Amino acid sequence: MANETAFTLQIRSGEIKIPFIKEWAKLKGIIIKKIENWVLIDCNDWAFTWVILSKEVKELERSKFELAPWREIEVEIINPSIRHEDWYYIVSVTKLLQYDVWKSLLSKFEKDDILTVIPTEANLWWLLIDMHGIKWFIPLSQLAPIHYPRVEDWEQEAIFGKLLDIIWQEIRVRIINIDEEEKRIILSEREALKEDREKVLAELAVGKIFDWVVSWVSSYGLFVTIWWTVEWLVHISEITYGHVSNIDRLWRVGDLVQVQVIWLENGKISLSSKKLKWDPRSELPKRCKAWDIIEWEVIRFVPYGVFVRVFDDINWLIHLSELSQKSVNNPNEVVKLWQIVKAKIILLDPKNRKIWLSMKLAEEPRRPVEKKFDKTPEAETKEKVEVKKEEIEILDEEKPVKEAPKKSWKWLGDIVKKLAAEWKVAKKAKKTDEEKPVKEAPKKATAKKTTKKE
Repeated sequence: MANETAFTLQIRSGEIKIPFIKEWAKLKGIIIKKIENWVLIDCNDWAFTWVILSKEVKELERSKFELAPWREIEVEIINPSIRHEDWYYIVSVTKLLQYDVWKSLLSKFEKDDILTVIPTEANLWWLLIDMHGIKWFIPLSQLAPIHYPRVEDWEQEAIFGKLLDIIWQEIRVRIINIDEEEKRIILSEREALKEDREKVLAELAVGKIFDWVVSWVSSYGLFVTIWWTVEWLVHISEITYGHVSNIDRLWRVGDLVQVQVIWLENGKISLSSKKLKWDPRSELPKRCKAWDIIEWEVIRFVPYGVFVRVFDDINWLIHLSELSQKSVNNPNEVVKLWQIVKAKIILLDPKNRKIWLSMKLAEEPRRPVEKKFDKTPEAETKEKVEVKKEEIEILDEEKPVKEAPKKSWKWLGDIVKKLAAEWKVAKKAKKTDEEKPVKEAPKKATAKKTTKKE
């Protein structure tokens, strides 16, 4: 009762103002201490004691809100009719912080400032930041190369595992969209690096050489980055002059690779690593020439033929149609892996660095081997006669062939001359007849008709 009297006396003496307790009323207090997972707050020199519940305390600590003892903070009463188990009023800081957060975000959005955030959750589409109940999202497409979850075949478990590694790490971002009604903010890590990206693009030029870092190894090439701001692909065909079967055994993420810019247009570039290396194909004309038959090692099968090792890492194709003089549907029917085969060079183009090979043209023509069976005397006699005939035909073919006597066409010329002479005589006679005067035929007497006069 002493406490109640003293409290009453204090009210009557007017030494202290007792706040009016109502829902969502804003009050100021001083943090007393943290008990387990909740925080006690004193109001008006112990006139009231409030408490912030453990769930909100964890969120405040996660957002790095300071809850040190004797710090003055502003709180809101949630519901006066609901009390803590120790009969303390339950208050909240979050709603007041949300107002301050929105005000700060709108200002940073207008100024295009860079923020530092810490993701707290992740799924297959974005990273999530919860700032005092306001949801911030970073879509996967807006992540920088250093954080983008590159996974072969886009396996969902592998993507999710890479995103979980980013949680609780600081990320520099820019705000690209704000939805006040939904209380949703879209962030971009790529936009936070746009100044660095523009600086890199300004330095690019065709022919320039750079030392860049491998950011991802793919089955179709290497992704390289500089300062982890911009990222481009070096296609597998531009890595080396030879065939690359296991690219992940040659390079790893973080390795340094030297590349050259071979094409640049509107911010899009093509890079090459092999252009900086010696081209072993330039030695090809010095080692062999067209129509040479050389031994090659079979190193790889494809449905349309086999690849053989020319030298070093240079491999070339022998097409399925050039494997044998017989019809071949599968390369395994003719050759085996790692087998040494003979092939003829049927085309060697040093200028365009092309070579065509053929195994069937390197084969020697063979006669078909006949199977031997027990033969009757009549069959053996017949076979001997046929062999004898073949030998005679071969001998006849080997003899020099006499040329047939040339036929004379003199008789035909005599006939033509005779006909021409006769034609001239006939033409002359006709002309003479036309020049003779033509005699007029005698006129016949015609009887005049008379008429009787009456």
